[in-house]
Amino acid sequence: MNKATTRTAAAVMAICMTILAGCQSGEKTASTTPAAAGDGKSAKEIPTVEIMTAWDPGLPISSDLPVFVEWGKRTGIKFNVNSPPRDAFKEKINIVLTSGQLPDMMKFFQDETTQKEYGPQLFVALDDYMKAGKLPNLERWLKKYPEIEKAMRRPEDGKLYGFPLVQDFDFATTLWQVRNDLLKKEGLDASQIQSVDDLKKAMLALKKQTGDYITSSRLGFDYFAERSQVYFGVNVNNGPNNGMMFDPEQKKFMFAPVDYKDRYKQWVELMRWMYAEKLLHPNFLTMKDQELFAGYASDDFPLMLEQTAMKNLNMTDDPAKEVQPIYPFKIDGKIQSQNLDPHYNIHYRSPLVINKKSKHIDEIIKAMDYTYSDAGIELLMLGVEGETFSKDPKTPSGYKFDKTQSAWTVGADGKFPDGLKKGTDYGYGTWWLTGVIPAAARYSTWSYKEGQEKEAQLVPDRMKKLKELGALRDPEPALNWNKEESSKISEISTAMKTYISENVTKFILGQKPMTEWDAFTDGFKKLRYEELANMYNEKYKTLK
Repeated sequence: MNKATTRTAAAVMAICMTILAGCQSGEKTASTTPAAAGDGKSAKEIPTVEIMTAWDPGLPISSDLPVFVEWGKRTGIKFNVNSPPRDAFKEKINIVLTSGQLPDMMKFFQDETTQKEYGPQLFVALDDYMKAGKLPNLERWLKKYPEIEKAMRRPEDGKLYGFPLVQDFDFATTLWQVRNDLLKKEGLDASQIQSVDDLKKAMLALKKQTGDYITSSRLGFDYFAERSQVYFGVNVNNGPNNGMMFDPEQKKFMFAPVDYKDRYKQWVELMRWMYAEKLLHPNFLTMKDQELFAGYASDDFPLMLEQTAMKNLNMTDDPAKEVQPIYPFKIDGKIQSQNLDPHYNIHYRSPLVINKKSKHIDEIIKAMDYTYSDAGIELLMLGVEGETFSKDPKTPSGYKFDKTQSAWTVGADGKFPDGLKKGTDYGYGTWWLTGVIPAAARYSTWSYKEGQEKEAQLVPDRMKKLKELGALRDPEPALNWNKEESSKISEISTAMKTYISENVTKFILGQKPMTEWDAFTDGFKKLRYEELANMYNEKYKTLK
């Protein structure tokens, strides 16, 4: 074990011990607040509620962070916050489950099924509270997007055991972006990239300008595969669907590694070529968020295999840096489409669940329903009017951040007035807390000033272009598996995930010759892919 690994292991162990200590703190404490002078009422007890949630890297986190203080003040509770790092949060969940000492409320993202499995034993079912009219704000979103309940309700008892993160927008996850100003120096333009050969030519031109690796990834194999495979019309990452893809033309689920093996091979060959040409960073499977984003900001990586809305290739808004998308081009004679995101996120940032043994269930229900209200969304995303933002109908979003470090407060010299805090210092705007992500957050329209209406349309215009190209399709049908079905899928997919990641990584790194490709895809038969495909399609029939 090298020194870096030793330090990492020690750090993780220290975090684990901290979590256990936080979750085993014993009896809940309660604070009191004196009654208003002269109101004749006795002091009111304010319950302290333990919450465990992940947090984005680099953001401050504590119980006295303004977002928790204000949220608690508005809903009548006080939060005692425990926040493990995001990239190790699943492991922390396992530690808490093993200890049996759950906090009052916690994020519980493992996958789409885990909260259902644990629900009856550990978590509060929300149904009785909805029937009693205690979750009116949550209910309005469930009515707007019925697919959320289809995905979240436990098949065995039909109950809802967690609060979803609602995504109130239509969005496509992936759109590659490039520093077009660098391409132009080589006589090229992003709009000219219409084939894999054009893409290769552009990549080599970027390397000529930068002299080094031009792109990387983060969050491991699954994320890398998901974001870079889309243009080839496949999704063979180790994510929720285990290689299964819904074909809207055939109206059935297909097993992508076999049914689309030629397009899958083209993707692997491109990634293999990029790695061999030293275009793909050698740490592309292990790089962390901050390192990748620093590479974008410092111009080390002029190609982003990332998100439609991210602006990291020009973080300082330097007018000399022109960032343009590389729109999908024809693969096998047609532009391949990608799924629109579903209107929920229940395996990465949610659900949030309530401990059945908590003494403060009613208070938590009230606090959580507030996060789905208009006032709650505004609070958790923007903060307090007059303190962190103000309303302005002249801006594209109707808001402006003139109370914190922002586009509105930076001086001509690029500096901020003394004492002006960053928005993150307050904790507002994190997607780990709010119940609803509005379109303005996903499309980043809040970052544009008066007169920047055109710039604020950046992401909507990209979505429009993708739709015109036929590069978007509806979200995949939400399949709701019972415990027995989930166990069987897990049994099949565990070996399959290992098989995919190990072999594909070897192909990309040049450790395995492409002449073994057919043998690789033939190997899926022994891994029972046909049985998996049958399960998906039989389940889909029940939806219809």
